[in-house]
Parts: sequence; structure tokens; C-alpha cells
Amino acid sequence: MSETQTPQRGMRRIPFPLETYQHVSPPLSDKLLLNFYAEQAPKDARNDVVLMPSQGLSTSLNVGPGPISAMAVAQDRLYVVSGDHFYRVTDTPRTIEDLGVVGFPSVTGIPPFVSIAVGATAVVVCVPPNALTCGLNVGDPLNLIGGTFPGATSVAYLDGYFVYTHPTDTTQFFISQINDPLDYDALDFAHTDAAPNILRRVVTLRSQLWFLGEYGVEVWYDSGDTDFPLRRMPGGLISQGCGNGASVAIGDNSVWWLGSDGIVYRSDNLLARRVSTHALEWSIRQTNPLLVERGLFTIENGHSFYAMTLGNHRTYVYDGATKVWHNRASSIDETGDWRVSATQLWFGRNFYGDNRSNSLFETSLTTMTEDGQPIFRQAVLPPLWGGTMRAFCSRLEIETEVGTAMASGDVTLLWSDDGGATFPNGRALSLGTVGQLRKRLYTTRLGSFRQRVFSISTLGSPTIYGIDADIVAGLS
Repeated sequence: MSETQTPQRGMRRIPFPLETYQHVSPPLSDKLLLNFYAEQAPKDARNDVVLMPSQGLSTSLNVGPGPISAMAVAQDRLYVVSGDHFYRVTDTPRTIEDLGVVGFPSVTGIPPFVSIAVGATAVVVCVPPNALTCGLNVGDPLNLIGGTFPGATSVAYLDGYFVYTHPTDTTQFFISQINDPLDYDALDFAHTDAAPNILRRVVTLRSQLWFLGEYGVEVWYDSGDTDFPLRRMPGGLISQGCGNGASVAIGDNSVWWLGSDGIVYRSDNLLARRVSTHALEWSIRQTNPLLVERGLFTIENGHSFYAMTLGNHRTYVYDGATKVWHNRASSIDETGDWRVSATQLWFGRNFYGDNRSNSLFETSLTTMTEDGQPIFRQAVLPPLWGGTMRAFCSRLEIETEVGTAMASGDVTLLWSDDGGATFPNGRALSLGTVGQLRKRLYTTRLGSFRQRVFSISTLGSPTIYGIDADIVAGLS
């Protein structure tokens, strides 16, 4: 993917911001993609790359009191934690069954999270330090797991066993009896003792259990031994730890997590591959990697996205197709986080849980809003320099989709001549009305600069194909 194209008709093509890369020193790079993401176009298309608008969200159904904190699917039924209740949703006919109260996680130290594990005969929801279970048939009751159960901080499932991380013994995990989440043996436990650790979460990837701890990750498998069935895999120790289990997501045959060191990792077999950039890592260090709010994984239009919301309520999204980051926010300006708290594929459709209400959303390229609210989209371009001379910009054109419902309203053009610190100058360019397919977006007399950063923003959902400017260097 290239950020440059050959200028035409005397106009210079300004490089696209293919990613968010806001460096600690803004004059170096203050690039931002907010609710836009880059997509590689076919080789014979008019442009190499386009900026696609992120999909809107519309409410498909409402479950419980909200907000939504976790979802899972078992035997074609959707299980949802909404507020402090657990629900089972059947699609045909559409029914919502309130299974009962699960409570809210106890908040001590690092904020806990809710996890759900689906087995062959039952589903378990872990709301730290408690865990509850029910069968998979309509009408099966929800039961608190008690007796010898010591409490848990997370749950996963493998080969008939429900596997838990212990709430007080930082290296211990334990398992249920096979195919019975209510039956536990006090001796069915083990320790992730390859290195001193504090376990934050257990997840299942294919036929492996991944135990993510603050000082390392251990990968175990089902050996079938009669005394204790789980064993650590040869070479199954990864030194890059995870400070908060809320950042962990499974997708694209990988485990994704934010490391205790402030670096974002993706698993590659038994290796941790760094996917964050220096600019993102600087942003992470301004908060605290242990206080990340959530991580989730979803697929939109062939793009695999890992979305991570930091403790400062800012959401960063890694695009597995282009291997770069962009931002998302659910607001009519650039502030705040993306409101999605959980995702689940159900009957071939993506459902998104809302962290602000009881809504389960679906997405569509023809939906231009999030639950009826306009989506603010912004692209801050790479900086332009006049070299040692002052440059003059007489005209700027934005090549974009016009004349459709997706592309209506205004595009706001702003520019900064102080390295992106402030954007005091701006103009509104109309995208026209529906059916006005030959509309051109341009403006003239943009003054002179030695360094300039352009920003474009809109509340519409246009696809942007290119930005061209007539820039001429002066004599001084």
C-alpha cells in the first residue's frame, strides 16, 4: 500500500493518512484516522487506497437493564450479561429468558471483567469472584457454583472441563469434573510455575489453554492423564505478560492482549508478535496498561479488527488486513470511547453489545449513525513542508463520494501551520444532495506556509478517494 500517487493536471496528491500515528512530537507526525480506515483498492481502480467509513450501529434488540458486558453463543442461543442479570435469547421465535441475578464484579485493585465459557452440556458465567452455571435447554435454571468452589476471576472451557483462575492464589488454576460444572474436587488444581506470576485470565485457542499472567503467558493442553489431564506444552512459556485480562481477545487464530510493558501483542504459534507502534505505546504510557477497559475482536467487510479501549476512554483499533491502527469514538466530536463492549457472531450476523444501554446492535454500511446519533469522522493528514522556502497553496480538492445518502452534508477542512498544535483556520465544503453525482469539493486561496497539516472531518459517511492541492514553492 502506498501513501503517494503520481500528480496529475498540475495538482499534487497529498499523502493519505493510512493510520493513526500521533507521535510525542506532533510536527513529526500527528496523523489521525477517526472512524475511517484504509482499504487497498484493486490494481486497476482509479486509486490505490481509499478511506472507508466505519459502519454505523442500529439497535436489533434490547436485553435486560444494561449495560451489556459479555456475550456468548451455545446451541444457537445467545447468552448475554446485561446489568447484573444473565439472559438466554432464542432467535426463532425471538424470546428473551431472564435466567437470574449474577451480580456485579467485586472491584479490588485492577478492575475485574465478566467472562463466559460454553461447554457441551452447560454454560458458565464468571462474575468475579462468583461463577454461575445453567444447562443449554430453555427453562434450565441458573445455579451459583458453591461447595468446594473457591471463587474465580475468569473461566474457559476445554474438552469437557471448565477451567478457572484462582481469586487469591496468583499462580493457581483449577478444573471441574468432566462435563459437570457443579462438581469439583479440591485436588484438581495446578500452578503456572514456569515463572513467578499473577494470573489475569484463561482463554481457549483451538485445543490450547492460554493462561495470561502479569509476568508471562503459559500455554497448556489436554494430555489425557488420569491424575490431572492438563500439561504445559513444550516451549509453552511466553515472557511477554498481560497486566489486565480485560484487554484479551480471541480472533484470526490468535490471542491478542495489551502487555504489562505497554506493548500490544498478537500470538503467532507460541510467540508474541508486537503489533503496536511507538506512537501508540507512548499514548498507552500516558495512562496505565493495567487499567485498560476492554479488548474485543470483530470482522467487518473482510477486515479483522482488534479494538482496545484504554483507561483514558480512548479506543484504538488494529486492522489485520492493513496492519495499521485507527481510532473509533462514539460521539459527535473526537472525544470519548467506542461504545461497543462485547461482540458475538450469531446466525451469521455480528452483534455488538452497548456499554451505555441495554442495546444489542447490528452494523450496516447503509447505517450512517450509532443508535441514531451522527458519527464524527476525521482524517488528519501527514505534514507538508515547503523545505527551506515558503510554499503557497492556491487550491485544494477532495476527491470523494458525493450524491448519495451516505455522502451528504458538509466536509470541514481545517489547517494548522504550527505542527498540528492548533487548527485555527477552517472552511466548510458541501457534499451536495442525494442525486448530485457530479459535485466537486474544492476551495482556493489557502495562503502560505513552511509547514502545514490539513484535517478533514464530517458527520456523513463518504468514501474518500484522494486529496490534491496546487502547491508552489516561493523564494524565501
